Amino acid sequence: PQCLRVNEFNHSTIPQLNHFFLDLFPTGSSVFCGRKPKPTKAIDLSVIIVNYNVKHYLSQCIHAVLRACEGISAEVFVVDNASTDGSVEMLTERFGDRIKLMANVDNPGFAKANNQAMRVAQGRYFLLLNPDTLVAEDSFRACITYMDAHPQAGGLGVYMHDGHGSFLPESKRALPTPWVSFYKIFGLANLFPKSKRFGQYHLSYLDKQDSHEIEILSGAYMWMRKETLDKVGLLDETYFMYGEDIDLSWRIIQGGYRNVYFAGTKILHYKGESTKKGSLNYVKVFYQAMIIFAKRHFGGRNRASFIFAIRVAVYLRAFLAIMQRFVKRFGFPMLEGSMIYGILYGVQAYWAHYVKYVVGGEYPAVFMQLYMPVYAAIFVGFLALTGAYKRPFRLRPLLMAPVWGFIAIATATYMFPFIQNFSRAIVGLGAVFTSLLGLGLRGVINWRENGHFFFTERSRKRVLLVGTDAEVDDMISLIRSELDYPVDVVGAATAGNPRKTNRLGDPADLSSLIRLFDVEEVIFANRQSSAGSVLAQMQALDGMAVEMKILPPEDAVLIGPQTIITPQVGRGMSEALRRPEQQRQKRTFDLVTSAFLLGSFPLLFWAYEAPTRAFAALISVLRGNNTLVGYSENPPADAPTIPPGYLALPDRLQGDKTSGISPEALNRSYAQDYRWELDLEIVWRAWRRIGKGMRE
Repeated sequence: PQCLRVNEFNHSTIPQLNHFFLDLFPTGSSVFCGRKPKPTKAIDLSVIIVNYNVKHYLSQCIHAVLRACEGISAEVFVVDNASTDGSVEMLTERFGDRIKLMANVDNPGFAKANNQAMRVAQGRYFLLLNPDTLVAEDSFRACITYMDAHPQAGGLGVYMHDGHGSFLPESKRALPTPWVSFYKIFGLANLFPKSKRFGQYHLSYLDKQDSHEIEILSGAYMWMRKETLDKVGLLDETYFMYGEDIDLSWRIIQGGYRNVYFAGTKILHYKGESTKKGSLNYVKVFYQAMIIFAKRHFGGRNRASFIFAIRVAVYLRAFLAIMQRFVKRFGFPMLEGSMIYGILYGVQAYWAHYVKYVVGGEYPAVFMQLYMPVYAAIFVGFLALTGAYKRPFRLRPLLMAPVWGFIAIATATYMFPFIQNFSRAIVGLGAVFTSLLGLGLRGVINWRENGHFFFTERSRKRVLLVGTDAEVDDMISLIRSELDYPVDVVGAATAGNPRKTNRLGDPADLSSLIRLFDVEEVIFANRQSSAGSVLAQMQALDGMAVEMKILPPEDAVLIGPQTIITPQVGRGMSEALRRPEQQRQKRTFDLVTSAFLLGSFPLLFWAYEAPTRAFAALISVLRGNNTLVGYSENPPADAPTIPPGYLALPDRLQGDKTSGISPEALNRSYAQDYRWELDLEIVWRAWRRIGKGMRE
């Protein structure tokens, strides 16, 4: 058989076969796909890729690797660490015998997985490559030529850029000694990047366009000489993830070899896809790896000071990460809320002096200290509910949110006597100025980011396609049919003398086309176009405020930084309920509306069709056990998950007009088109039926 799973063999029934494979794979936990032929000639390069649940990035990576291996003697290993996204099946079906697949049934970690392949690899050079990378067609030949000409080079790293074309500073690094780490942790490296003292961590004082001798290689693209590894050993398996590249890089230098940053080729690294680096868990795991490194390679006072600095860094980075998330999520609403309070304070001062208390007097302190902060919070809440903080900014939420806020405040003061009504005029004027404030703030942000104050009501990004005629056809078909990707294609940039009527210009003019046609996203094709040309075009756009995606070979997907647009997700782009922000809006709507209905229950209980059950239903919604509006019947398994609802989309209509529509179509439509205004309309039309029966 082509694929054999070692730990599925029965020890008692086939002991000889079992022992044979256990000798071949000592871990007893992998699948080896593809035969292991005895090499008939020397192999120049063994490429080793460790994968964990990044199927589409991996497919794009391997296509590029196989192109780069053309013309050289090479073998490609893929070690899968128990992925659950169908990676193994994709590799077997798509690449077959062109790769050597080892599929682990557990996740032994990055170091162990790489060592599995390195122990059986035959190349003169080993390349440890992340699956979220894209290499140019000449990358491997350039590295082989350089390493052959520099026999003292034991390891090599290359120029890496991210999915926005920006250079990744970890392409060249120095040993993280206590002082180097101190400069990095406390920001001195960023303040003085050209300083040879403070800029050592990323060697930022060295020109990224020139090759240099360095100390630490990046594990994303770690090229090593096999004879060097035979001398200094493989990756240290004590490290589960992170730190093993630093450890091995330092051992290469201690073994008498040099590590080199090679600027003669450039690769794309979607930093953070194969390992999510934004989490607190990353901070903990990374710095724990640094502690292991310190204990292995530093002694005495250096080790103690380094470990102390690392522990300080853990808490500092964790605190900064929490604060950064908080500010990113709540900073703008809090700023706007404080400004709305200032507006209300100014309006009441004017109203008190010129209208209410002309002959003397003032509003009580409770109005300014309690009521006005609550009013400001209500306005901010409706701004959030209507999507006023979502990019790109739209005009409608800024006009409607203050209106809804005014209605909510006026209704509450009218229906509940214990809520004192100081002045609806102040609230109304505050709503008007809140709209003007929102327009002004977002206009300034638009001007700073896009160079203009204008708002756009379009929800579709303006997209420019780059590729050959055939690739442009593929992308248009994919976007409009298979993906249903909600964008406006403004045209294409194609080389040569193309036939396309939607051609706007040449790929060499990309930056001008982006500015001229107000392009927000560029999609590059990598089917007939070379990976090298795509990488060069992406680097040329570094610094421009434009998103970038790639159409890879074979896959009907679009790949970008932390983004995969697949046919399922493409249709799900309109499945609003899959997005966390929409689910938060739905939960907020449930809380606000059910609380309002409970507050008005003593006045309106007689209007409910089942008052007792309606009261219990509203309590259940407040607790989060149910939602006011849900699916019409049991939803399909792939539908976004929400609690059982008391109302549903059919309640939007007067009378039974949905008998010919399947429940699946109704549920899909609700999930695709969800917005809080839709729930509001359904509740407005059918609130009397709440509690009468469960719709799911």
